[in-house]
Amino acid sequence: MRAVARGLLHPALVTPGGHRRFSERDVIAFAAGLQDEPAGARLISTGEAARLLGVSQPTLNRAVRNGRLRPTLTTPGGHRRFDSAELSAALYLESTA
Repeated sequence: MRAVARGLLHPALVTPGGHRRFSERDVIAFAAGLQDEPAGARLISTGEAARLLGVSQPTLNRAVRNGRLRPTLTTPGGHRRFDSAELSAALYLESTA
């Protein structure tokens, strides 16, 4: 995850298999920080969106197919791009529900 590599987000736990686990508070703070980027929201890939939301890419793709989530842009090659601010707002709303 780029945020971890950049030192912006730190896992609360790393499993013996190397999987990272993050605290909910840290993820919410990181997501809120995405809205404060100088150039505004940025478009992120399906993989980045899945990591931000804490789901697998197949789960994210299922949410798109079922209409629960909409990509901001689909490239000519069929790749979905999501608005980081919209996803962080959705993450925040889900965490407060």
